[in-house]
Amino acid sequence: MSRSLKGLVAVVVLAFGFAHPALAAQPGTYFAGYYTNAYGTRYYQGYVPTSYHGTAMPLVVGLHGCSETAATFQQLTGLDALAEQRGFILVLPQQDYNANGAGCWNWFLSYEQVRGQYEPSQIAGITNWVKSNWSVDAKKVFVTGISAGGAMSVIMGATYPDLYASIGVHSGCEYKGYPCGSSGGPDPTTEGNNIYSAMGSFKRVVPVIAFVGSSDTIAPPINTSQVITSWAQADDKASDGLDNNNIDDVADTTTNGQVPGGRSYTQYDYKNSTGGAVVLTKYVVNGMGHMWSGGCGCDPFGDPSGPNASSIMYDFFLAHPKP
Repeated sequence: MSRSLKGLVAVVVLAFGFAHPALAAQPGTYFAGYYTNAYGTRYYQGYVPTSYHGTAMPLVVGLHGCSETAATFQQLTGLDALAEQRGFILVLPQQDYNANGAGCWNWFLSYEQVRGQYEPSQIAGITNWVKSNWSVDAKKVFVTGISAGGAMSVIMGATYPDLYASIGVHSGCEYKGYPCGSSGGPDPTTEGNNIYSAMGSFKRVVPVIAFVGSSDTIAPPINTSQVITSWAQADDKASDGLDNNNIDDVADTTTNGQVPGGRSYTQYDYKNSTGGAVVLTKYVVNGMGHMWSGGCGCDPFGDPSGPNASSIMYDFFLAHPKP
């Protein structure tokens, strides 16, 4: 099963914009459908918890990695079970194999890194479709993903900061981070400036939480460090329009942890200098490879011995709603 981050060049299918009705728009049920705009059609599936009765709930958007589907990512992360337990709506967009033969989101293509076109517009479109069909708290819309999906979640945070309150990145790459890999991507300070530019008129501080395994050989820890550095640069400038290190990539607190009977890990928190609030968080899970920390052992990319990334990310999200 290939997990290449690069994948294949996209093949765009043009169509008129519409959203296929959800299969089961009822509380406590799974739903699925198709979203189409001028850049093609994408399948999605999701879950609405039994606690939904019309009151606005948070929304989590989950983006799978290469060779995965929405269904396998749901199984890997357990986000549907978490949605039921914690009371949020979940939607999982799915890449089309006609657009990428490896099933990867095309995060590495320059035209896929821009607001309002191609895959970012489709993911945002699916997000907004859910918002229009259920009552969603607009200040609590979040996006996360793994590998190519993690890299795409970075793009969504950079290009739609008005839509997503905060983002999660698991085993992913920085904005415009190709080629990624063992030597990392381009200069992360430069890419942080590019994030700031990509935000356009919607510029604001976007909180980020990132996970990586210390033994990841596909998207090694250097790439997650670059995710943090690039967002520290972007958020620093977004905080007051100045490059003055209000937010930087030097951890303010470092905490070592241990999963009982499982893996050890280190948590790094990065705070702003004005109010001392955590803006960025990084987890490095010792000995883990290219896997979802705390993920289902039933999936080849799940490591149940790591800290539960799904739950930890959701806690971070709730602590970082949109202002």
